[in-house]
Amino acid sequence: MTEIAIVLINFVTGSLLIVTGVNAMGRTLEHANSKLLTHTMRLLSKNRWTSFLAGVFLTGLVQSSTAVTILTVGFVDSGVMGLESAVGIIYGANIGTTLTAQFMSFHIAGYCWYILVAGCVLSFGPVKGFKTAGNVLVGVGLMFTGLDILGKSVVVIEQNDFLAQWLQNHSDNLFLCLFTGLIVTMLVQSSSATVGMTILLFGSGLMPFASAVAMTLGDNIGSCVTAQIASLKSGTAGKRTAWAHTIYNIAGVIFALAVFPQFCALVQLCTRLAGQNGGRLVANTHTIFNVLSAVLFLPFSRYYVKFLKLLIPEGGRPGPSKAPEKTSGGTLRKRDDFNIRSI
Repeated sequence: MTEIAIVLINFVTGSLLIVTGVNAMGRTLEHANSKLLTHTMRLLSKNRWTSFLAGVFLTGLVQSSTAVTILTVGFVDSGVMGLESAVGIIYGANIGTTLTAQFMSFHIAGYCWYILVAGCVLSFGPVKGFKTAGNVLVGVGLMFTGLDILGKSVVVIEQNDFLAQWLQNHSDNLFLCLFTGLIVTMLVQSSSATVGMTILLFGSGLMPFASAVAMTLGDNIGSCVTAQIASLKSGTAGKRTAWAHTIYNIAGVIFALAVFPQFCALVQLCTRLAGQNGGRLVANTHTIFNVLSAVLFLPFSRYYVKFLKLLIPEGGRPGPSKAPEKTSGGTLRKRDDFNIRSI
């Protein structure tokens, strides 16, 4: 019972530190680039292709798909952006956010305290640029500290025959792993903690690669809860955007499950061709899944938008739709009252 309590406490503490670190890093980068974020989204959201590239670039820049997704919901709801452009940004944001998983797959958790100390020193410095860099390093340090604590849970599981055997017996159930990834990501509202734990479990040999892939697929669905929460008070356009994100991820997971052996083989092949070791497989699964989903959906975005409009008709869901207002001349005027600071 003591070992179980230690595992649970370490899991909760480690997950909270990872979520806090990722959020701190994301908020700092978002605040530093808020004007660039809003300007770029408006400038590059002319069609689905430029919107897709904007989603990849901006999410990679601010390391927060939540901010980009919520901002997209607000833009569509206020009439600043069309639904087809928003769908392209969502595709790109899903790819941009995988950089965090790639970062966590590097084994530098042992240096987390040095990163934290360096971040604290810089954040209290007199130079504004150094303060921003310091706050980012504090977020990175917290993230890897959480990962280090999660790693201690894995060590406890490895040393306990009962826990190790129980985990290995249940990890063979792919749908249970997928459901676990979904629920944990929904509860902590961050896929980073789930991916980090998956990387550690797979790296320790407590979870086979197929089960790690299933858990990673589950956390892609669980990450949709943030957009759904953000759309609760939105109009029809905002709800369509949130459901575009959710249905897109669910459809991608269904496709991956339909060709599951081939998908796993593809991830392993790409990892070998990149000259990477097995420790990068889980992070690469996260990236390759989102890249393939975008490749499959981008050519059919126009039809996907039509499907969303049929699924959620104008006025078909609770909440007023904030459509573009008409000027006295009868032309449409876009509403620019949505600001990133309202997130």
